[in-house]
Amino acid sequence: MPYLVVGTWTFSKAAVATAAHCLQQNLSCTDAIEKGINQIEEDESYGPCVVGVGGYRNAAGFLELDAALMEGRGLRMRFGAVTALQGVPRAVSVARAVMENCSHNMLTGSGATAFAKEQGFTIDEKLLTAKTNYVEPLTPGHDTLGVIALDDQGNICTGVSTSGSGNKHSGRVGDSALPGNGLYTDPEVGAACCSGDGDQIMLFCPGFRVVHLMKEGKQPQTACEEVISDIRRKCDGQLFEVAIVAINMKHEYGAASTLQTWRDPLTGQDIKGFPYVVCTDGMSEPEIRISKTNLKAS
Repeated sequence: MPYLVVGTWTFSKAAVATAAHCLQQNLSCTDAIEKGINQIEEDESYGPCVVGVGGYRNAAGFLELDAALMEGRGLRMRFGAVTALQGVPRAVSVARAVMENCSHNMLTGSGATAFAKEQGFTIDEKLLTAKTNYVEPLTPGHDTLGVIALDDQGNICTGVSTSGSGNKHSGRVGDSALPGNGLYTDPEVGAACCSGDGDQIMLFCPGFRVVHLMKEGKQPQTACEEVISDIRRKCDGQLFEVAIVAINMKHEYGAASTLQTWRDPLTGQDIKGFPYVVCTDGMSEPEIRISKTNLKAS
């Protein structure tokens, strides 16, 4: 059975490539997701993408990270998340530790940091120091790194990681790490992850809704488009940024968004539509695809 990896935005290409390489080496889909996302989290140059050690700081000058993993093996589903995590760049790895080694599904703030320390993660003291000269980015982003991997054993995992919007209030938590919002996985159906304006996205639970539509028999592309169309209808002209990628257990994938144009935070290039990244075992390297905005409302 072939593998499939899908990621949000152009900057997920390195994460998708790493995840695909892990699957080629017969690592699990969960290992693949963790290692792929770690590559972006630990690289400060990806900070403008609102991820990891170089990500946007909050209004008090502190870096607070949100991350989550949701895994499906057989009929079993597992979930782990951290929110407002300080001091550990590899937030998705701490989320995995919560999933595997904690009786709870989500830890936040100082509790998440304390748990990370208990689990042997190194606390970077520099990340616990406020940057008093912080300036909100001229072009604010709402982007989240989201990656889905389906391995050759039929196991599936979704992971997300973000620093959240720049200059956010201390303790703010967006949609990314909330199950059913920023991500959702059903091992009998497939998975979805979302990115965009988290304070708005969490009103609609798009991750769960896309997977539920796939459970009813919709193709991933159709499911993503229907959820975006419904959000557009309910926004009544007050549209916000939201983008969704999804895959099903048949190795089919899809994507949709509300975006007309997206500016790549690393290159400054304007892209018409929502760019996402795909890699299967039939590809020599990950490929960037563009989902064009559908202006119709359901």
